[in-house]
Amino acid sequence: MFLMLTYPNKTFTILQFTDIHIGEAPFNQEDLKSFEKIKATLESTPADLICITGDLIWSDGVKDPQKGLKALADIFNQYPIPLAITYGNHDSEQSLSRQDLQALEQEYFHYLAPKSHVFCDSHHKECFTIELYKDQRLSNVLYFIDSGADALLDIESYDWVSLEQVNWYKETSQQYLMQHPDLTHDLLFLHIPLPEFEQAGEHIIDGHYWEMNPRISAPKLNTGLFSHILYQHHIHAIFCGHDHDNNFEGVFLNHRFIYGNVSGYNCYGVLPRGYRSITLSPDNMETEIHTYS
Repeated sequence: MFLMLTYPNKTFTILQFTDIHIGEAPFNQEDLKSFEKIKATLESTPADLICITGDLIWSDGVKDPQKGLKALADIFNQYPIPLAITYGNHDSEQSLSRQDLQALEQEYFHYLAPKSHVFCDSHHKECFTIELYKDQRLSNVLYFIDSGADALLDIESYDWVSLEQVNWYKETSQQYLMQHPDLTHDLLFLHIPLPEFEQAGEHIIDGHYWEMNPRISAPKLNTGLFSHILYQHHIHAIFCGHDHDNNFEGVFLNHRFIYGNVSGYNCYGVLPRGYRSITLSPDNMETEIHTYS
């Protein structure tokens, strides 16, 4: 267990994996290829933190989905790099619940990053922050919000960030900013994109916008998280997973909306598989897509 995450030098490097989609054991060739490529990346790529933004596994129709999660953990456990996980819509479709995932995460993964301000809403969707320090001072806060799976109301839609989670973000960010008003380059991670990714897709500065049905797969209900982000004025970029044929970075109202790059082979999509690197400093952030060699 890590007590504190600190900058090793002038910058802090994050690797974002997403949509790995490990399926039924014994694993098929696509899953074995995913394991191989993730392991090769971790062996060759320096990182200060790994973020996985959902859909680590398939659970629908899978007899023992926890075996896929355990196999994935066995790979990450070979590398003593702090790890942060938020879940996607495919992680708990059938036999696993959000509570199960949270318990298995603690059991299976050995190098979890220290969480602060942990909160679960009434449907057990977890929110937390990870604090990054530079020269003994808080430099950046990373916010993680579990965006859920399918709509919890009788609406054909993916789930949305709940009002409880929006309130958690509002109160938590206000606490940080009261004590550290110089925070300007914080990041937010979730799986299902916010509806505002649609507007950001009209102003792409990098990557591809190829998903067609539907284009960003956002929830139909907008619960207003971005409006609070806009007024708090400290979140520099919002990172999501979820769409296998989107990996674009777009801008909306001077905020960066960024898809991760699909990391697993056991799912649809024509984008080359890979991951996203994020190079962070107290007052700057750069990000780049890397495809597996």
